[in-house]
Amino acid sequence: MKRIPLNALQKALIAYLRAHEKVPVYDYVPETAKLPFMTLGAFNCKEAGTKYEDIVEVTVQLNIWSTYKGKFEINSIANRVISLLQTKQIDLSEDEFTAIRQQVDFFEAYPEEETGYNGVISLVILVQNMRRSED
Repeated sequence: MKRIPLNALQKALIAYLRAHEKVPVYDYVPETAKLPFMTLGAFNCKEAGTKYEDIVEVTVQLNIWSTYKGKFEINSIANRVISLLQTKQIDLSEDEFTAIRQQVDFFEAYPEEETGYNGVISLVILVQNMRRSED
């Protein structure tokens, strides 16, 4: 693993979702934010390449937050977002990466103690570093 694509992926994913989904997406949630909204949760990155290809498998969790007193709103938002994520590869070319494959691994929704529901979409993306090595 020569370069990790996490910042590039976060930037591209937020831009893609903001351009195609009406529910706001935040990296940092401002105090003025109104529910429902989405945030990027945990990222993990592991080696998936070969001696000659710098490829990593990234898993990112997209969290959907809602005060709706049931799963309907969360499930509706998740359905739209999952469709978006499986329609077009995330463009990482600006940072010299390529998304080779992306797929939704799972979705779950569960009640929060006091605030409504949280939904989690787990997205797995295989990313190749396209920058040539300087050495």
